[in-house]
Amino acid sequence: MTDSSVSRRRLLSGAAIGGAIAIAGCVGGNGDDGNGDEGDDPDHVGEDLPGFPEIEDPPAAVYRPTHREQMLMGDVVTAGEYAFAPMYTYPHPFWLVSGNEVERHDPTAEEDVHLMVSVWDHETDTVVPIDGVDFDVYKHGEEVASVNPWTMISQEMGFHFGDNVSLDGDGTYRVEGSIPPLSVDLTGDLEGRFDERAEFEFEFEFSLEELGELVEEIEYFPEEEWGERGALEPMDHGHHDDGHDDGHDHDDGHDHAHVPYSSLPHAGELPGTLQEPGGDLPESGDADFAVTVLEPGSRFADDRYLLVSPRTPYNRCVLPQMNLEATLERDDETVLEGETVRETLDPEVGHHYGLAVDDLEAGDELTLEVTAPPQVDRHQGYETAFLEMEPIALELSV
Repeated sequence: MTDSSVSRRRLLSGAAIGGAIAIAGCVGGNGDDGNGDEGDDPDHVGEDLPGFPEIEDPPAAVYRPTHREQMLMGDVVTAGEYAFAPMYTYPHPFWLVSGNEVERHDPTAEEDVHLMVSVWDHETDTVVPIDGVDFDVYKHGEEVASVNPWTMISQEMGFHFGDNVSLDGDGTYRVEGSIPPLSVDLTGDLEGRFDERAEFEFEFEFSLEELGELVEEIEYFPEEEWGERGALEPMDHGHHDDGHDDGHDHDDGHDHAHVPYSSLPHAGELPGTLQEPGGDLPESGDADFAVTVLEPGSRFADDRYLLVSPRTPYNRCVLPQMNLEATLERDDETVLEGETVRETLDPEVGHHYGLAVDDLEAGDELTLEVTAPPQVDRHQGYETAFLEMEPIALELSV
């Protein structure tokens, strides 16, 4: 296991004001003007969190939040076949998803940090949308917190793990954690790997004063931009994606630490025959669905392979932990009914849902039904999207 320390020198700020990494979210959540009361030397950050403006009636879609937050990041740590980056910022609300229901989770007065990790395969740079990560937090050898962080997506961080955590004042903290074996299907260079639990460890220096400085670094957007359809740029470390599926990356001219973002390939870069009725990707719940059909004998299956790649608009972020079923009809007869499209991870096409189909012809009517939306928790700007997801109907071309 490798230690790393989060340092004040690793303050990561928004591209618009510092050219480095930032995260989107919301602190406090009392809907005031951002000028919260000043406390008198609080024992915890949560006791003196200012309120930040929020959108009263956000669209049922991906939208731009009111502000961009800041965080501190530690050195990249390796753990078995994984690499991960530890990060922390001040506590803030997020939204928990259970089935089709969403519940806002606010920080408590006892909480001090929002502690996060991003995890990826260090050989292929593939972000790993796993579940079940846990870690324990120690100070001077004594456990101060035991955390099972939530799986989350945010516009700037993409897929990651995080939770608000209570600490024991300023000082050095050691985090010990573990990553479970992967439960999704694995293909390509990932096949046969990640079948053992991996352990990791890192340290960070916590300071109430330093967290207060992070609050002062927040970038607020003009009020007329709040709730606009769109998303903040991902922390893609030197390549700015404007959200348009044009196959081009855009260099912002800044050097960044290497932390891969959980974006998926442009639809046109996926293997197989892309299904684009009317020239556009099918949509459901404000998610784009790139659907392709691969010929028999691909590295995915001996039969034809149905590849379904749901992604967020604008940033093409993964949407894991979704239940997806496929029904196939031909000449008013059902060829396939309610077949599970399996969650799969591949180093080239990334996270997707796949199904081998031995009987598939051009002109078949395919219906994709989301029986459970992505069971990942959300930062602000994603909490109203990817919930009510209508079935997608396609006439297949092969």
